[in-house]
Amino acid sequence: MKFIRNYNNNAALVVDDHHVEWVVIGKGIGFGKKTGDVVDASKITQRFKSENTANIDNLGEYNKSIIDTASDVVNDVESFLKVKFNDYQYLILADHINFAYKRAKENIEFTDRAVNWEVKKLFPKEYQASLRAIKIIDQDLQVEFTKDELVFLTYHFVNVENEKESLQDTIQVSKMISDIIDIIQISYHATLDDESFNYSRLVSHLRYFLIRKIKSNKPASEQLDPSLLKLMIVKYPQENETVQKISTFLRNTKGWALSSNDQVYLILHVWRVTHREN
Repeated sequence: MKFIRNYNNNAALVVDDHHVEWVVIGKGIGFGKKTGDVVDASKITQRFKSENTANIDNLGEYNKSIIDTASDVVNDVESFLKVKFNDYQYLILADHINFAYKRAKENIEFTDRAVNWEVKKLFPKEYQASLRAIKIIDQDLQVEFTKDELVFLTYHFVNVENEKESLQDTIQVSKMISDIIDIIQISYHATLDDESFNYSRLVSHLRYFLIRKIKSNKPASEQLDPSLLKLMIVKYPQENETVQKISTFLRNTKGWALSSNDQVYLILHVWRVTHREN
């Protein structure tokens, strides 16, 4: 690979032997380089095709340690959550860390304890990854990030698991899941066990169900026997009543209608999550 230009000392635009341009990340990767110089491949920690990335021009505006910190966080999160960041997600995270770094230096905080508590319950693994990330960021950048960053980082890490899901979708879905769980708890006059397997399964189901509705609002391709819903209504009347409340909530807030399939699966999940495991 040959050097084209610097974004900063740790990020550079290069071209390979096939004339494909790449953005490469690595400590000191662009330091002292001139156009046409050979790039030391052993220094490259991240690379992505320049035409497929966003926020490339922002790299030159970052504090010199931001890119290294983003790489440290990505490496830890990928190992901890067993996920893989794509190019876009890496750059969005780096951009967020840079913006959060500026906020921290200016002591600007957007803490919402209620949201922090909800996100911790909805996405416990990703929240733990955020706690680890905050430690890395604080150590690398010598700045104390506020607790509101735990929420934003958790959203980023949830988003990594689904390349087609935008960060805005993740935030919207998280709020809707929280509202649906509130509907279930109010209907049963009980607090759900957020550490149970059935709670995690409910959250996962709601997340993918809501993302599908946001993206297309089309029913699942595989249709269940229509008589199954009638059977479920008879067998699980309280759960069906709760699902109808959820249906009303979605219709009033989003204009969405629940299909027979949606209702069957939600009835089953409501029954499971309200019957605690022994």
